Amino acid sequence: MGQAGKQTGKEKNFVSCVVYLHNDEAVVGDFLGKISRVMQDNFEKYEIICVNDGCTDGTVEQIHAFLEGAETAGIQTRAVSLINLSFYQGVETAMNAGGDLAVGDFLIEFDRCCLDFEPELIMRIYRRALEGYDVVSAAPKRGVSFSSRMFYALYNWSSHFRYHIRQERFRIVSRRAVNRVNQMNVYVPYRKAMYMNCGLKTDTVVYENRDVVKKARNREERSNRNGLAVDTLIIFTDVLEKFSLLVSTVLLVFLVMMFGWIIYSIFSTVRPVEGWMSLMALMSFGFFMLSVMLTLIFKYLAVILNMSFRKQRYVVEGVEKLSK
Repeated sequence: MGQAGKQTGKEKNFVSCVVYLHNDEAVVGDFLGKISRVMQDNFEKYEIICVNDGCTDGTVEQIHAFLEGAETAGIQTRAVSLINLSFYQGVETAMNAGGDLAVGDFLIEFDRCCLDFEPELIMRIYRRALEGYDVVSAAPKRGVSFSSRMFYALYNWSSHFRYHIRQERFRIVSRRAVNRVNQMNVYVPYRKAMYMNCGLKTDTVVYENRDVVKKARNREERSNRNGLAVDTLIIFTDVLEKFSLLVSTVLLVFLVMMFGWIIYSIFSTVRPVEGWMSLMALMSFGFFMLSVMLTLIFKYLAVILNMSFRKQRYVVEGVEKLSK
């Protein structure tokens, strides 16, 4: 971990900011302006990498407009790059592309252009990282949607990893953590989970967030998010195995009850419809064995997924060097 420069008072570490963009025309200029000021005031060397994930509005035009007016506003834009993905590919794939281009000692990953925090929080998170944490996340205290809370609750319940996850606005990751995750697998399907469970020291700082207007997502974005949630639960948790085991337990209890009822009916005056009890017992036994087999299959698939993920597959149309 580097230390602050003694002469300039600025940090010596090289910091790469990776910003995800998808139809953020209304906020991208203000967002880049505030992030750039924090970088300019606190770091000697930094870069800002914007990842255009198939924007269909004026997001790219607003980036160029920001750069044109930055000098007038007293903002120095150093090494600003723009990665243009060939089509919309989702936040995880896009951020993988940005991370591959970044060369900093630390990566600051912004999954969305949302400034419901004071810009000074970035330095607070950075200084926390300097205390010996390889991954430090900034998590809002309020404003998390019900669906997100349900996803994180299910993930944390069914995951056997040490650290729990929650919704974040941004995170600072050391180069050591980035290298560790890249060594684990070529393709990073869900960075948050892999960072939090790469074996290095992590921390989450919860802050009082301001109210912001939530960004509406189109059908393509919702579909991508839902697919990511399902993939994450399958890859990183044993939720299917636990669910199958729960079903097996319920069916086993029902099967025991059926056999108990059969024994009771033999020694009592109760006479159920002929053949009904044996049929129900046979069906219960059959469903129970099927559930057990599914549990074993899910466990086997979990082992395979732990051994190997899919390879990287993002498609880049081009990279623009917007400033020097």
